[in-house]
Amino acid sequence: MNRFGFLKVAAAVPHVRIADCDYNAQHITELIRKGADRGASIILFPELCITSYTCGDLIQQPALLHAAEQALGYILAQTRELPIVAIVGMPVTYGNALYNCAVVFAQGRIHGVVPKTYIPNYSEFYEARCFMSGEEIGLATIRMCGQDTDFGRNMLFNIGGVKFGVEICEDMWVPAAPSLHQAVDGAQILFNLSASPEVLGKHNYLLTLVKSQSARTQSAYIYCSAGYGESSTDLVFGGNGLIVESGRMLRRTERFSTEEQLIVADIDTEKLLNSRRPVPPSASSSKFPCRKTPRTSPSTGSSVPILSCRKRPKRWTNRVVKSSTFRRWGWPSACSIPIAKRSSSGFPAAWTPHWPC
Repeated sequence: MNRFGFLKVAAAVPHVRIADCDYNAQHITELIRKGADRGASIILFPELCITSYTCGDLIQQPALLHAAEQALGYILAQTRELPIVAIVGMPVTYGNALYNCAVVFAQGRIHGVVPKTYIPNYSEFYEARCFMSGEEIGLATIRMCGQDTDFGRNMLFNIGGVKFGVEICEDMWVPAAPSLHQAVDGAQILFNLSASPEVLGKHNYLLTLVKSQSARTQSAYIYCSAGYGESSTDLVFGGNGLIVESGRMLRRTERFSTEEQLIVADIDTEKLLNSRRPVPPSASSSKFPCRKTPRTSPSTGSSVPILSCRKRPKRWTNRVVKSSTFRRWGWPSACSIPIAKRSSSGFPAAWTPHWPC
C-alpha cells in the first residue's frame, strides 16, 4: 500500500437518497470498487452518507438506525476482497445515546468507530437535537454487524506504517480541533467527513481553513462533504472534496456537480515524516545570557528592572505566575496558560483553562 514513500488516498461524493440506506449503500460500494481499481489505499466519504445528513428527526427512528447497520453489513460483505480502507459516516447507538460517527473498515473488518466531538447547534445546524458529543468517550468497545470494535475519539489508525486520524465536520472549525492532537501524537494523514452547506463567501474560507490545518500540522488533510441528493431542504450542498498536503492543494472536486465524483492523489508520506523531524538548536543560541532591562512603571514612574532573555524560552508548565512587578503596578496576578491534560490512553483531553485570579 505504501510504495516508495507514497500512499494513494481518495475522496468520494456519492449520490444519496434521504433515509434510503439500501440505495446509499449500493452507491458507496460502487465507489469503493472504483477507488480500489485506481489504486487508492484509503477512501473517504461524507458525513452520515449511509442514511444521508438531512434526515431531520427521522435519524432517531429505530427502523432507520437498524437499516443503517444492515447497510453497513452489506458494504462490508461486498468489499471483503478489496485491498482498501474505507471511512463512511453513519449514526451509531451507544448506551442510551445516539452519536454521529465515522466507521473505519477494511476487507470486511471494522477497525474503529469515531464519534463526533463538537456538535453544532447554531444557524442552520441543530444536531444537538439528535446527537450527543463523544468528548467523554476516550475509548470503549461497541458491537456492530456482529463484530466487537473500538469506539471513541482517542484513536489513531495505522496502514503500512503510516498513521492517520479521523474527525467530523465541526471538529475542524473549533480552536482546539481533534486533528491537532492527532497530529501531535503522530498522525501524518487527517480525514474529515463533512456535510457543510454552502453560504455566500464560505467556500473561500473553507479552502483557507483546510490548507492552514494541513500546513500547521505538517500533514495531508483530506476533506469530503455532502453533495447532490442532500439539497432536499432550503440548504445547498456543493459536494466539496479536497486533498491537501502540507498546505498545498493536490486535488479538488467540481462544485455543485450532479454526478458522483471520485478524486485520487498520492501523498508523499516520507516528506511529511522528514518535515516533522526536529531541527537541532544553533550552537550560538547559548551565547546570549539573560540580562535585566530597566523599564519605567506607568503608575509610579520609577524604573523597574524586568528580566529579559535572548535564549530560547522553556516550555510552559502548569503553574501560576505571580510576579511582584504585576502587584506593584496594580495589575492582577497573571493567569496560567491552558495546559493540555493527557488521558490514560495517551491522547490529550480537552484544553482546560485554570483561573487562579
